Amino acid sequence: MPRIRQIMPGVTQLKRKKRVAAYARVSEECEVLLHSLSAQVSYYSTLIQNNPEWEYAGVYVDQGITGTSTAHRDGFNRLVADCDAGKIDMVLVKSISRFARDTVDCLNTTRHLKDLGIAVYFEREKINSLSEDGELMLTLLASFAQEESRSISENIKWATRKRFEQGIPNGHKAPYGYEWDGEMFCIIPEQGEVVKEIYRRYLAGESAYSIAKTLAERGVTGQMGMPIEQTTIKEILSSQSYTGTMVLQKNFFTEGHIRRRNKGELPMYLVDEMFEPLVSEEDYQKALEIRQQRAEQFPNNQDNLTAFSGKVKCGYCGCGVSRRTSGGRKRWVCNTRERKGMKQCECRPIWETELTAAAETVLGGSFDESVFAKEIQQVTIYSDRIDFSLLNGNRKSIIRQYSGRRGQNAFTNKVWCGSCGCKCERDNYGKKKRKIWCCSQPRTQCQMKRLPESELLEAAESLLGENFQAKVSADIDRVVVSDTQVDFEYKDGTVKTWQRK
Repeated sequence: MPRIRQIMPGVTQLKRKKRVAAYARVSEECEVLLHSLSAQVSYYSTLIQNNPEWEYAGVYVDQGITGTSTAHRDGFNRLVADCDAGKIDMVLVKSISRFARDTVDCLNTTRHLKDLGIAVYFEREKINSLSEDGELMLTLLASFAQEESRSISENIKWATRKRFEQGIPNGHKAPYGYEWDGEMFCIIPEQGEVVKEIYRRYLAGESAYSIAKTLAERGVTGQMGMPIEQTTIKEILSSQSYTGTMVLQKNFFTEGHIRRRNKGELPMYLVDEMFEPLVSEEDYQKALEIRQQRAEQFPNNQDNLTAFSGKVKCGYCGCGVSRRTSGGRKRWVCNTRERKGMKQCECRPIWETELTAAAETVLGGSFDESVFAKEIQQVTIYSDRIDFSLLNGNRKSIIRQYSGRRGQNAFTNKVWCGSCGCKCERDNYGKKKRKIWCCSQPRTQCQMKRLPESELLEAAESLLGENFQAKVSADIDRVVVSDTQVDFEYKDGTVKTWQRK
């Protein structure tokens, strides 16, 4: 007897569109080049969206940024980060020189994307990085682009140094207290009086920090309209310009494009009568002597410096991050947050043990100060991550780790009572000493239902996903607890709610 078998209709699998992004860059912020950048963005947006097999994944842009290094190219670094996150399948670039003028940077990035299965297509050279001959052609042409960049750089350096020899400055950016009148730097009366006051008070024995604090309280601002900081005071005290003499070639750039203070590597030139003097040469020298004496007496001398000293910056305010000892343990704290409070800077302090562990992850081995010094240019601290800028131009990010220990809890100062509006405290409860969050008011005044920390963590992980503690620290403004729910209030105004058990 014949057997009958039914064939069920299959589900047609639609081919997923290729997610395509583009990268565009200009190295100067002049009107013509910015117009060119705008044209590139428009061109790529239209090109991608008009292809029925492609899905538009955005155009990433850097303007006024050199291509000799990837360290400060935010658009480029966001592009790579999104590729790592699996959001992009292909990248379009006008030419190799627009992508990177450094052969190592260009090859490292394209090889990294190639390992992820992401193609980079260079339109001018007609090279696809995933093709068989793409690697060879890319190496050759990237080398040409780097040599062209080096040649241009050497020509610019030569021309700049020739101008220095003739006493011609490289631009006319005026220091605080002055403005350029076309021939020389003239005094701005109000700012000039502030400079004189700074020298007078410093020579009388007052500290730079004290001077900056009182000037800020009076509303005195710098050239950018921001309150005068301690670092500004020190720059004014160490600048010979206020005696009327301009110093040319105080800094220079190394072959690795790193700015360095000129300590005798290259000649410096003194140009008299470029500034109207505000202080005497004698007072200027006295100020330098006082600074030197205080530096020698300061307890954080060279013997106490670590591999991180001078390299750790705050990602929010840009200020330095200093090492402090708390309970026998070392931690690094943003100077702005320490001096002015957490309302002025949201960067969370970080324990040195976590900073060292992150450095080990980036370097791929146990922490070695000499290796760190040779490979790491700067460490930037955020509440949710640590960014390492490498001397080879690459950048790596490490997610910050938060635990339940004191000083390492992401929810500190963020949990509030939804009943009375007071801040909640973390405490132990019951014989097993379970961690709970409860209203800081006595139970006679507020009877808000206590929130077990385990439930708070479950709520955060459910609503925020992976690395939720780092996201709480960086993105959440407040966590409001009531008897029935927990509201996570984002800094942008968004609210996500968890129903309590």
